[in-house]
Amino acid sequence: MRTEVDAEAAGPPLEPGDFVQLPVPIIQQLYHWDCGLACSRMVLRYLGQLDDAEFERALQELRLTRSIWTIDLAYLMRRFGVRHRFCTQTLGVDKGYKNQSFYREHFDTEEARVNQLFAQAETCKVLVEKCRDVQRQRQQ
Repeated sequence: MRTEVDAEAAGPPLEPGDFVQLPVPIIQQLYHWDCGLACSRMVLRYLGQLDDAEFERALQELRLTRSIWTIDLAYLMRRFGVRHRFCTQTLGVDKGYKNQSFYREHFDTEEARVNQLFAQAETCKVLVEKCRDVQRQRQQ
């Protein structure tokens, strides 16, 4: 049942042509920490570019382990030649994550690594843009 609050949050009803539904395959996460990797696999499979051995090689080359940040996924997509633009509200590590349980243990070492990825993005041809309101960007 849709409430008034739900309707307001959802915005006006979608009209034909307001959206595109793509047959993206579902790939389950293997662990609690690999949601971004599972999404990356789905995109690559949809694009016909997913070879599991090649994906694993890319993870090794990019040194991706259990700590995966969104900038890592942008580099991963670049590695597979997927044209994209990474819009973010923070160019670098958001210090607000420091006290969250998932990040707490390795935050200090990850902060330097992730900030370095942002600093090298242009040189590595990873398109990163600071966007104030990512939601508003999608609507334009």
